[in-house]
Amino acid sequence: VTELCEYAANVDIPIARESIRAVGKIALQQYDVNAIVDRLLQFLEMEKDYVTAEALVLVKDLLRKYPQWSHDCIAVVGNISSKNVQEPKAKAALIWMLGEYSQDMQDAPYVLESLVENWDEEHSAEVRLHLLTAVMKCFFKRPPETQSALGAALAAGIADFHQDVHDRALFYYRILRYNVSVAERVVNPPKQAVSVFADTQSSEIKDRIFDEFNSLSVLYQKPSYMFTDKEHRGPLEFADELGNLSIGEAANNVVPTQMVEENDKDLLLTTSEKEETKGSRNNGSAYSVSYDGSSTSVFASQTQIESAVSNPTLAGHSPQASFAIDDLLGLGIPAAPAVLSPPQLKLNTKAALDPSTFQQKWRQLPVALSQEISVSPQGVAALTAPQALLRHMQSHSIHCIASGGQSPNFKFFFFAQKIEESSNYLVECVINTSSAKAQVKIKADDQNTSQDFSTLFESALSKFGTS
Repeated sequence: VTELCEYAANVDIPIARESIRAVGKIALQQYDVNAIVDRLLQFLEMEKDYVTAEALVLVKDLLRKYPQWSHDCIAVVGNISSKNVQEPKAKAALIWMLGEYSQDMQDAPYVLESLVENWDEEHSAEVRLHLLTAVMKCFFKRPPETQSALGAALAAGIADFHQDVHDRALFYYRILRYNVSVAERVVNPPKQAVSVFADTQSSEIKDRIFDEFNSLSVLYQKPSYMFTDKEHRGPLEFADELGNLSIGEAANNVVPTQMVEENDKDLLLTTSEKEETKGSRNNGSAYSVSYDGSSTSVFASQTQIESAVSNPTLAGHSPQASFAIDDLLGLGIPAAPAVLSPPQLKLNTKAALDPSTFQQKWRQLPVALSQEISVSPQGVAALTAPQALLRHMQSHSIHCIASGGQSPNFKFFFFAQKIEESSNYLVECVINTSSAKAQVKIKADDQNTSQDFSTLFESALSKFGTS
């Protein structure tokens, strides 16, 4: 170990890195690690970026196996500035320690908050994933200091272009709305020390796991005899709870709609987009148009479970209870746009308009109004299942005739008709989930009532996800 530590200061960076990793491997395989821990902590004080990076990764693994050393390690790690750590694995390790030991690190909430503020500048998805989890853990240990950072992290994560980051942020947001205590048990449960790391297992055990590849052995990283024999079984604390779980009733199924083939009059595709999508038609177009005579839906129908998850009220949770956590994190009622009182304009609930007529009118009519509408955080979250917006707007007698796009930009074309006459209102609505804004253009047969319809449309859209 002493000889390897000498190489850590070598001018040859690859040799220095390998020597530090070797010291870490020895530490993870020894029972008496007192002297080795001191050496690793000395690496953190060498003020060389690559040495600090390698040492942080090793200290993280060391704490997972020997949590009793947390006090000594955290005292040194707390002095490292996150601005001086640039390598993704090292930054992820530092963030993990900030979340796991935030109760012992005085500045942990504020360091995490500064990292969240620079979310857009962080290019590593691994770091953003660790940051989401660390902020959640810190919130459960020091809620007043982490409240603002958690709200900002969830909002940024939900709008993130990376699917894993987006999904994790959305999962955290929904489980917090469901029950904060359950969220804490899921995200920050009591942990046992790691006994064996996968890369240190003997070749015999690895061969046994490979022989049982299509089984739980792969998940547990143990041969089946190690978790099925009686002497190896642990207490099944959650067995009763799992037995009582049931899937509640979900929303009504979305009726599949008749798909209309794209043509040269397609409103959603530019000329260049049409040429690109013709070549990839077998893989599915980026946009689609559908029509059922009165209202339309262009997204594939989701399963009942997805519908229930995207709308927590279906599972029996009141909106008031859900809004409490939104309000706490700055994601809820105070940040949402004011719900406007709809005007006296009455719309036909059974309005019908065929695509060709819509396209013809769209070309002929001038733009009556253009406006930007804020979408609530709940609405942005609900757009993971875009057909939910189509159902919501239809409940306000505003029907979708075409839609498409993918995160973060979704494009919708709506139409509505007066109840007493066949006067049409046509709408182009482009929603950007990153900015939580909708760009809206309205055209109308009756220009005099376009403002009333605009108010009604804004009122309906502002309620999406909150009612």
